[in-house]
Amino acid sequence: MSAPSEELKLALAGLFTEIKQQKNFTTIVVPPENLKEAAKRLRELGYNRLILVTGIDEFKEKKIRLVYHLERYERPGEVVALETQLPRDNPVASSLVDIWKAAILQEREEYEMVGIKFEGHPDLRKILLPPDWPDNLYPLRKDYRVIDEPFMSRQPSKPIWELKPELKPKEEKK
Repeated sequence: MSAPSEELKLALAGLFTEIKQQKNFTTIVVPPENLKEAAKRLRELGYNRLILVTGIDEFKEKKIRLVYHLERYERPGEVVALETQLPRDNPVASSLVDIWKAAILQEREEYEMVGIKFEGHPDLRKILLPPDWPDNLYPLRKDYRVIDEPFMSRQPSKPIWELKPELKPKEEKK
């Protein structure tokens, strides 16, 4: 296991609480108030591709980990995970849409499924759940139980072939 890059340590000096080298990537942990500045500095270093945004419910620790996985187009496979930890009862983070446009849909998904509110996001609306899904009910939180939920959407379901006609079942000849 190699040591984290000196380039990363210098570029993020004063912003991180921990930098660790994992098997295939480097994790940089920053406090929430340093997330946006750390992201800007990583972008300046050439981390121009946002691969994935992940929200992880740490139920027992009463926190939510928010992780942005990044890489450089020039060096695919050199992944950096920019991580911050948010309080579970009020997970709020700065949106990084102005740094990586690809964050627009991924932050919406984390907002909807985990409950992370992104300050400065241009369009925090539901993207996967029905529009009448109750607020404060997050399917990817560990205390969410499908069997216990009385909620049923009033939105009618559409057959998949309305979106993808090629998936329409063939009619049987009689």
